[in-house]
Amino acid sequence: MRRIAVTEELLDLVSIQQARYKLKLNFRSVLSAHIKMMALPRRTTLHAFHLLTLGLFLLSCYLSVIGQINVKGEKADNKHTAIVAVDAQEDDSNKEDEDGVEIQTYDEEDMEVFQPTSKWQTIKAGQAIPAGLHVQINLETGLKEAKLMEGDDGSRYRKVKDALSEQPNDGEDPLQVWSDGEHQGVANTEHPYFTKKELKEALKKFKASQDDVKDKEAAEKLRSQYRPIDELKKDYEQLKVNIESDIEIMQRLVKIYNASNASLEERQMALHDLEYYAHQIDNARDLVSIGAFHLIIQALNDTEQIIRQEAAFVMGSAVQSNPHVQVVAVDGGALQQLLRLISSTESFSVRKKAMYAMSALLRHFPYAQLKFLQLGGLSSFSTLFKETDVKMTSLKVKAVTLLHDMLLEHKLITEGDIPSDEVGQQRLNQYKLVNLLPAMLNQGWCDLIPTLLDVPDHDAREKILLTMELLLKPCQDHYQSIHVIERLSNLKEEYEQFASEEKMSNDGDEYFQGIFHLVGDIITRLQVNS
Repeated sequence: MRRIAVTEELLDLVSIQQARYKLKLNFRSVLSAHIKMMALPRRTTLHAFHLLTLGLFLLSCYLSVIGQINVKGEKADNKHTAIVAVDAQEDDSNKEDEDGVEIQTYDEEDMEVFQPTSKWQTIKAGQAIPAGLHVQINLETGLKEAKLMEGDDGSRYRKVKDALSEQPNDGEDPLQVWSDGEHQGVANTEHPYFTKKELKEALKKFKASQDDVKDKEAAEKLRSQYRPIDELKKDYEQLKVNIESDIEIMQRLVKIYNASNASLEERQMALHDLEYYAHQIDNARDLVSIGAFHLIIQALNDTEQIIRQEAAFVMGSAVQSNPHVQVVAVDGGALQQLLRLISSTESFSVRKKAMYAMSALLRHFPYAQLKFLQLGGLSSFSTLFKETDVKMTSLKVKAVTLLHDMLLEHKLITEGDIPSDEVGQQRLNQYKLVNLLPAMLNQGWCDLIPTLLDVPDHDAREKILLTMELLLKPCQDHYQSIHVIERLSNLKEEYEQFASEEKMSNDGDEYFQGIFHLVGDIITRLQVNS
């Protein structure tokens, strides 16, 4: 491929040749005009001669200027700009214009910093110069020049070098911050210029060396309020902070619980902290994988009441909505231990946590529900109704609520659409094995549930009424007793007043209205079927 370098001097020569060619054409035109002018009248000929003379004078001036430029050879500095003609087919990375001419510009990053002296020096295009210099334009060359002013020894421009010599330098970083009184800056000790990257680094370094507080006393007061960064780094290294994963924390807690010299408080705190991590499904599975879950089951039978309570709390958090851990808990004997805690003469706090764990284990898990019936779970729950302590009322309501949810869950699965997938069919078959409703009818739950209508809590009443509505058809004969009908009528009158007040308040809440309609629906259905 052919490349022809064309400088501005060559362009000048081309322009001169073109001008001379035009001159020949103009001269021929002038001769032709002169011949024609000979035939004109004298007055007209004189006027035309003056115009022709003026034209020749202007043309000679133009040629004189062109000739001087050609003779002297003065041109623009081709070090800054050059024009290169290339073939149109050339694939070049540089920018090209429409005529296939690429323009190469001078890289200003390589421009040296202007160093002033007492002699005139040429200022390159784009070169920055310090302030306070004598600057002129050379009329012969047309270039800018600069030098020191008269009487200026240039000492202020050498302060940077003097200041740099006083600054400590490790020899690795060429960018050094210098200061001289009120003047500060950054200098490149390797090159007399800055690249773009070096300039950015220099600005960062200069800003980092600046102090926002100018007053020395205020600066010292501010520094005294904070510790130096080097001291903080040393303290951080001495701490040797070790970030533990969740499974590592659980292993450490289990180790504390199993320690032979662990106090009761340490064992309790270990179980309490373990419950926090057992909430997460993956952590509960890790608890099984590290072999610690059987310790929780064993702790349900611990001699200390507080340990049994905390163990039941961990159990409930670990098995909640976690089928893998639920299977391990049932197969490990957790159901037996929880039923024993609920039906025994344990403290209310222990039985409450055991009921929480039982609810988490039975919900949406037909395998555990079947085991619950086989182990006499309904009998364990019915023993709660023999308790006369007012505190036990909340446990009775929790037991009835759990049974209601299990009945509703069983009804939705068995009476709904038949699943088409294999997993759904297996789940349906498991629920068909759980005969919860017949077991409840045989053990007298139709008579036990209405006894809770006297509880004062509205939320508890709603749960009892929902359970009665769900069992209305199989328990109809039991609900038509005089005591049940009378209690339902009293509740209807009570919630009718609450619903009226709620409606008048117009706050958008329909809680009492819902309970009022629920009671009315139960009474109406009982009257229809009586």
